[in-house]
Amino acid sequence: MHIQTFQWVIDLNVDGQVSLWEIWETMRWIFRIPGSLAVEFLGQFPAVAQMLHIEASAATGYGSLDGLLSKVISSLFWVSLLMWLLSLGSKPKPRHNYLDENSSTQPLLLPMPKDYPVLRGHH
Repeated sequence: MHIQTFQWVIDLNVDGQVSLWEIWETMRWIFRIPGSLAVEFLGQFPAVAQMLHIEASAATGYGSLDGLLSKVISSLFWVSLLMWLLSLGSKPKPRHNYLDENSSTQPLLLPMPKDYPVLRGHH
């Protein structure tokens, strides 16, 4: 199976040097890979491609690989990946389990005495 999404040359003007413009275009290409792959996959099914107006096959051309649907899918992919990576660093601290420790260091679990001064709602 031919995957058009992976067809990329970093030296676009073939001058033997990589310019900042070509690096920027490569970054844009990397950003669009998830959406382009999804659109190209959906373009392989004629009924789905016709319903979503996708042109992403050898028979219809590859005009949709840089379309709005591809960009939305790529954005959702990269934002969800970023949120997942950020959540890895913010794991809550594990709660202390007192059952595995010495019984002399465990906190006392006693009921509050009835004459302890607290504000109680009167019903």
